[in-house]
Amino acid sequence: MHEDMLKDVEVLDEVDEEKEGSLTVSDNFGIMLKHYRKLKNLSLKQLEEISGVSASYVNRLERGERKSPSITKILQLAETLEIPNSVLVATIIQEPRTHEKVDLSELLIKHEFLLNGRELTREAKQNLLKIIEHIAQCQWADTKIHDIYVLAELVDQFKLAV
Repeated sequence: MHEDMLKDVEVLDEVDEEKEGSLTVSDNFGIMLKHYRKLKNLSLKQLEEISGVSASYVNRLERGERKSPSITKILQLAETLEIPNSVLVATIIQEPRTHEKVDLSELLIKHEFLLNGRELTREAKQNLLKIIEHIAQCQWADTKIHDIYVLAELVDQFKLAV
């Protein structure tokens, strides 16, 4: 009974928190949280125990159901997950919806990326582009087995290049 009352208070605190001193985060914020939580191999419950932010609240942030966490909660999570400041700032800022959409292949070509802390080589980038293009072109109908085989081969080439 006591535990249920605490959860009710926590939910009310979150509602109050979102009314005052909060900001609207970009759609990428939840994706970033989940990514860094998975990198640390933490369950929602473990993250709650370390950060002090409830597992249900983090889950709603990750799914994009909550978009206005307080700065305090953002900093608690960022510190616990060791999220680089540059990544944090880039994902908490809500970009205007009028922003131009970029093709995924174009994004990969125009920018440099890290994988496991190392910059992707030119060959790895080219192989990743092949993977993306193959997935985009697959019909997944009669040729599913063949498409999956080709995809597996492309992934093997990518892993060798990395």
